[in-house]
Amino acid sequence: MKPEVFKNILIEVKNIGLCTVRLWKPEDGPKIYDQVEQHNWAPWLAAKPETLSKRAKVFPDGQLIIENIEDNKILATLSTNRFNWDGIPEHLPNWDTVAGKPPDYSNTYQPEGNTLDLVSMNVHPDYLGKGLPHLIIDQIKERAKVLEITHLIGDFRPYEFGKFKSEDNNWQISFEEYCNMTQDDGNLPYDAWLRNLVRNGMAPLKVDRQAMTVAVSLDKFDRYRLTYNPKKWKQVRPGLWECGEVGQWKVNNIEAIYKESNLWGRIPME
Repeated sequence: MKPEVFKNILIEVKNIGLCTVRLWKPEDGPKIYDQVEQHNWAPWLAAKPETLSKRAKVFPDGQLIIENIEDNKILATLSTNRFNWDGIPEHLPNWDTVAGKPPDYSNTYQPEGNTLDLVSMNVHPDYLGKGLPHLIIDQIKERAKVLEITHLIGDFRPYEFGKFKSEDNNWQISFEEYCNMTQDDGNLPYDAWLRNLVRNGMAPLKVDRQAMTVAVSLDKFDRYRLTYNPKKWKQVRPGLWECGEVGQWKVNNIEAIYKESNLWGRIPME
């Protein structure tokens, strides 16, 4: 069954004004990269403009964008992919497997898949704290129903883990320990993004210990280290580097390999 055409939706965003929610198109790729993607991801993780465009070609019904009507500035985006999953957490793949290499879904999208994966969300830095993740998640819930999806899930990235690890000797605290940390009241997660997700009903499924893996030459690693937030880089033991991001770099005589863990979680559609 072909899903109904997604109609542009007008929403009122507090302290911003009237905004449009729509499906993004291939021609939006460069604009998405310039306005939000490159500001939300480290350069070795950011999707290229052509990758963003290809996602809209491969799975046009699964890419959402929120724009300010007044100036057409992008406030937030959400990219999803569709695949089959049996509902058993232990059988979930990693982020790289769902997104593909390159992460444009061209070899991983399953048009009859029963599962919608929230692969990547971006919020414009100027509009943090405006409730945009909640708004766009609400829209994808409705979209999931139209697409007759059984499971709405995400391999979520607790982005504050990088900052947390840079303080004192926190780099020795494991990803699992961090995800289980709560605020002082003991109710909500310590990490801001995990708190946001829990407020949206997210239930953790399992830790994805090798969500993202990126291998680069030693020359490229040095360029990243010297040009991307250079004050946040720290060699915590021989060959192991923290960089202010969720993952770590392991460096040998041949190459540098970045690995990052994420947290699989389920979002209720009701």
